[in-house]
Amino acid sequence: MNKSNTPERITIQDWPIRVKQPTKKSEVDRVLLLLHGHLGNENVMWILANPLPKDYYMLAPRAPVRLGEDQYSWHEIQPQWPDINHYQKLTEQLLERVDLWAEQNMIDVKKYDVLGFSQGAVMAYALALLYPERIGRIAAIAGFIPQSWKSQFADDFTVNKPIFVAHGKQDDIIPIEKAHQAAEWLTEKGAQVSFCEADTGHKLSANCFNGMGDFFG
Repeated sequence: MNKSNTPERITIQDWPIRVKQPTKKSEVDRVLLLLHGHLGNENVMWILANPLPKDYYMLAPRAPVRLGEDQYSWHEIQPQWPDINHYQKLTEQLLERVDLWAEQNMIDVKKYDVLGFSQGAVMAYALALLYPERIGRIAAIAGFIPQSWKSQFADDFTVNKPIFVAHGKQDDIIPIEKAHQAAEWLTEKGAQVSFCEADTGHKLSANCFNGMGDFFG
């Protein structure tokens, strides 16, 4: 661990990732993945980490598609949102790298928790749906679940995990109705959903910021 405990940059199979060590000991290892949104990078999510428990190992990967200087995306924006099969490949690549990091650092963890913003929240949802046995808690900030994904899962498919959803009522990028639709569908599938909303835009409000900290506590 570096003395200032600033996130350290590492590279795993050509993916740059920022890693922050826990500053508090816990009985079991805890790992939290920080997934940035469209045009973000591995440095932008750390402001959201302030209220989170200090016993987490935190990993912030850089999305693989470069769209500009220091601007990256999990995929290019298209008229229609990519099918769940596209996210199958993305999530598989992400977990492969995080698993390798955990193995190399002797981190004994059964499930990863995930915090995603916007397009990163869609990634968080994809991880929970495609690898429910590998993912623990997730927080989806200003995100949604593409409607076309829902028909890809059987009627008896379940999502038995805690999920924190935060969204702004004035979000003009992803309307809050889409967040409500995701929360309702997840609840129907057995998830324990906590929904936080505020009169703000495409960002995390102060009240939801604190609620997210309690959720991961």
